[in-house]
Amino acid sequence: MSEILSQSEIDELLSALMTGDEEFVTDSLAGTSGMKIKDYDFRTANRFPKEQIRTFSVVFETYSQLLSNNLSSILRVSCECEILSIEEVIYSEFDNSLPTPVILAVTGAPPMYGSLLVQMSPEFAYMLISRMFGGVTTGENTKQFTEIELALVERILRQQCVVFDEAWGKVIELSMQIDRIETSPQFAQITAPNEPVVVVIINVTMGEESGLMSICIPHTAIEPVAQQMDTSVWISSGVHAPMPLTAYFKSTPATIDDIISLQVGDVIKLNHTVDEPLTINVQDIPKFRASAGTYDNKYAMQIVEVLGGE
Repeated sequence: MSEILSQSEIDELLSALMTGDEEFVTDSLAGTSGMKIKDYDFRTANRFPKEQIRTFSVVFETYSQLLSNNLSSILRVSCECEILSIEEVIYSEFDNSLPTPVILAVTGAPPMYGSLLVQMSPEFAYMLISRMFGGVTTGENTKQFTEIELALVERILRQQCVVFDEAWGKVIELSMQIDRIETSPQFAQITAPNEPVVVVIINVTMGEESGLMSICIPHTAIEPVAQQMDTSVWISSGVHAPMPLTAYFKSTPATIDDIISLQVGDVIKLNHTVDEPLTINVQDIPKFRASAGTYDNKYAMQIVEVLGGE
């Protein structure tokens, strides 16, 4: 806790302020709090409001979950993605922190302005490459990437564009695409060195190995959509995340021979009567009973019972 000034010390400070003795005031305040006072740099002023940072947090939490599922599906191995930090820095600080070699995907995401940057650490990149080629990585490879390896990583990154768009879908409709892949930061400068950027750092764990990826979003990029990134706006406007609903018939048993011998045109007899309601699952959890039918020339479900009374 800071030390409380006595009346005499307050009088001395007021007197120093009146006479313009700034050095005495600075030394006195620094001595009382035990902290150093540093100059304020207007070039690095905070240009991302708290509401926008909060929106980034919501969006990229969703992105990390979707990315985990997507990578697990592509690589056929359990992958876990975790947000380590969402920070505002100036672009030169981010650029100077990049390792060598590195994979940098220069992307566009209209209606965002200009370019965004997706960075893969060498450890993460070689985790992907080794897994795709059926090998085991140690995460210690620092050699330059070959053209074949870059093409493979680019293919995976292009699939992540859909994940990025889906994560942002609750806030704004984006259309991310990769413009080019670079391995040197000097060829991937997307904004001015002193431009404020938000850097999202994600840790990806695959088995016993882990690596980092980061997404750099300049302040200028979000200017066209800044108003839509206010959480109070998109929550009050009734924007919600989509949630899959799946309707299930009662299970019908079949032998392996029956399944193998199925041909086009074969009919499978269901163990489900026409007047019996179907079960509707919300994200794999049974929540409703419903009757199947049509509405406006489309298949439809009419809810007849809420399971659990909720």
